[in-house]
Amino acid sequence: CALGHETIAVICKTAAQSRAAHAAIEKRQAVQLITKHSATFAKGTLIIPAYLAKGVEFDAVIIYDASDRTYGDPDDRKLFYTACTRAMHALHIHSLGNPNAFLRGADPATYEGRI
Repeated sequence: CALGHETIAVICKTAAQSRAAHAAIEKRQAVQLITKHSATFAKGTLIIPAYLAKGVEFDAVIIYDASDRTYGDPDDRKLFYTACTRAMHALHIHSLGNPNAFLRGADPATYEGRI
């Protein structure tokens, strides 16, 4: 995997979003879709819904869409927190639109932002 990471997880909010991301990404690189029926997963790049990532850690995590549209409900805070805290070494957060309120409230000194 990239940068010496054994496991990279692309974390999506829902199973449907995970399937869509998998369909788009698998055209360019080998990636494993994790579902509620997956007993185990191999090293490499994985796509997983946030609710299945609880209790699992990955070398690097990519949050697929941290926009207001995806995580716009105040009740999404715990799920978003779970997704972000699965990263052991690197966390990359992508927003397909305006970042959610949880990100907008973060101290700019705590992250590197790029457009």
